[in-house]
Amino acid sequence: MSSKELVTLSAASLPALAPDMSVFKEIVQGSSFLNRIQLYSKGKYIDTQMISPGHFGVPVSDDTIEDLGTEIDVIPLAWRAKAIDMSDRDAIIVNYDNNSEEYKRIKNAADNTDNSHCMYGPTFLIFERGTGRLYEFFFGNASMRRESGKLVGFCAISPEAAKKLSEQTGKTVEPRGPLPCTIKVKYVTKGPYGWHVPVCHQCSTPVTNLPAIESLVEEVKKFYDLKNSEIEKVEETTSKRKR
Repeated sequence: MSSKELVTLSAASLPALAPDMSVFKEIVQGSSFLNRIQLYSKGKYIDTQMISPGHFGVPVSDDTIEDLGTEIDVIPLAWRAKAIDMSDRDAIIVNYDNNSEEYKRIKNAADNTDNSHCMYGPTFLIFERGTGRLYEFFFGNASMRRESGKLVGFCAISPEAAKKLSEQTGKTVEPRGPLPCTIKVKYVTKGPYGWHVPVCHQCSTPVTNLPAIESLVEEVKKFYDLKNSEIEKVEETTSKRKR
């Protein structure tokens, strides 16, 4: 055969030495970072038509957002406090201790300073049905914080929490696992301004594609093990965290 002839390969031409594709999927998804879900309402990603306003999306890179649409089904697996100072995009400060002075500083800036680029509120570890993946979902502004109480209601109730709630309410509260929740989008207005907010609803369709319980328990542990970072460098469109 001359050097100019093309070599034709078929599936049978190559030795089948590669691992199963399930191994490939595990390696690709086994990143040391946790992606986030974000509700997009305004900004350059809307202006550049990377995603439509009022859509949930997953920032993948500076120029790619995975569009999840206007409604997602999730299971909240865990939550914790989070404050983030993004005034310096090259040195973002993240704090998870709501009793710390740093958290209080960021909270005060968010509440009292215009364009502070600071946010605070509960952040959730959620499983999203459509993609079959785990994400962080940060309820960091005033509108989202108000709605976060509903999402907490879908979190698991431990035996200790059930006992405490029973004592506080005078009603019997039974321990249970987390419940599926449908999060939709609502457009709200205040004076001349308008923006999109998430709204939590009970999900009537069971979630059947959860990972193995051992994997979920490990992810919850990693989520709770996140430490405060004095300086955390991140890309502009991603708020991922190291484990």
